[in-house]
Amino acid sequence: MLGSRGEVLDVGREQRLFTGAIRRALALRDGGCAFPGCTRPARWCDGHHVVHWADHGPTSVDNGVLLCGVHHRLIHHGDWQVRLNPVDRLPEFIPPAYVDGTRTPRRNTFHPRR
Repeated sequence: MLGSRGEVLDVGREQRLFTGAIRRALALRDGGCAFPGCTRPARWCDGHHVVHWADHGPTSVDNGVLLCGVHHRLIHHGDWQVRLNPVDRLPEFIPPAYVDGTRTPRRNTFHPRR
């Protein structure tokens, strides 16, 4: 998959870390930390694999989401789950049952979508 200037936005399993082009695409899509209610800007965030690299997830825009350090750790070590909505491909977060018994997906509405 290529961006509008021909930059590679899907490096598959070739490398674990997100490239500059993929990070820029994630920043455009997510606006900053994608976790619901977080206001941290994109420059304070890391790329997170939705399907973890260790579980054979690719390094791509379609498998990435921007998260600040606090929420990155929460996703890795807590009971929250992240996914990309199958219809609009925007990140959404599923809370653990002790936060929301219905486990209704949530989105960050703070950052403007481009």
